[in-house]
Amino acid sequence: MSRMQSVMAVFLSVLASGCTSLVSKVFPLDDLPPPSGPHPVGTKFFEWVDESRRENFTENPEDLRRLVGQVWYPAVRQTDLETLPYLDNPERRISMVSYQSGLPKFMVAHMARVMTNARLDAPFDESLGVRPLVLFSHGLSGMKNQNSIQAETLASHGFVVVSVDHAFDAFMTLFADGSVADYRSADTENRQGDDFWAFRLPQLQTRTADLRFVLDEIERRQVSDDFWRSVRITDVGAFGHSFGGATALMAAVEDSRIERCLALDGWMLPVPTEVIRRGTEKPFHYLGQLAWDDPLNYKKLDRFLQASPQGTKQLVEGTRHFDYSDAPQFSDLAKRFGLSGSLSRPALRTLIDEAVLRFFSEPTPSDP
Repeated sequence: MSRMQSVMAVFLSVLASGCTSLVSKVFPLDDLPPPSGPHPVGTKFFEWVDESRRENFTENPEDLRRLVGQVWYPAVRQTDLETLPYLDNPERRISMVSYQSGLPKFMVAHMARVMTNARLDAPFDESLGVRPLVLFSHGLSGMKNQNSIQAETLASHGFVVVSVDHAFDAFMTLFADGSVADYRSADTENRQGDDFWAFRLPQLQTRTADLRFVLDEIERRQVSDDFWRSVRITDVGAFGHSFGGATALMAAVEDSRIERCLALDGWMLPVPTEVIRRGTEKPFHYLGQLAWDDPLNYKKLDRFLQASPQGTKQLVEGTRHFDYSDAPQFSDLAKRFGLSGSLSRPALRTLIDEAVLRFFSEPTPSDP
């Protein structure tokens, strides 16, 4: 070990010994940047139970599928309401942040103090009328708010964004009763062939059903809830990161209410072969890194695009997989440690925000 490496090891050991205030000064984390739209952003949480589905991740046949979700929306300006911290129950979620950023827990413990721009339970701006809906799906071991920057951007421009923790597929889902759905979707055996499909396809089907249930539940609640009456459940958009990109795509393929889909560095491998061959008539956009470690991912993407007349892709040099989530936006640490691509944080944020906003703002072919 070189002298410089020895000094760095001692320095990190001192930081890791428990001085959170020192760590936060040496390695500061930024709040979320203000969104670009004219509207203040409100947010709220929900917990819904799909009584038509049992929970496949547990052995108890009486367990029903439960989803914890978050909504971002254009709100009436309420300066008396504080903006929401990025992490709820941060003491239980720091491990996920550490995993996704690739940084030691002690270096991200002060993530608990990072703030968003959304105000909890701010009144919906009803003067805007019925607003378009966009669904978001997180990646494996992710969480519902892992792309809060894009959710806030869309909400500030008048969209309603709904995201759920795909229970047992998310890193950790915390329910109101105190129970927890832990992460059970890791493929520790590196399955291939039929074993891969037997493992991943049911997960993809469950996640897809989650998004479709959200639409069903919003429609049901519109009968008696003024908030959900302000949400349009036709011409819906969907997007997702990694496995969430495949989830959003499958939901668009299966549900006529979803008219367009965007994948952020989407994982195409679990998309069934027949879907790849058939493609889609709906607008589809893929935004991602220049190359995956497994070249089959983009081979499947290209086959899907060949069969999709409104399918497009944008592969960006200098980006990596987690660059397409909020993970690199809190600090330059990830870049310094080689865990993020070479594209600067502002350029990366602008790239993703503009692509998402532009795609979901475009009229669908059925629009006048």
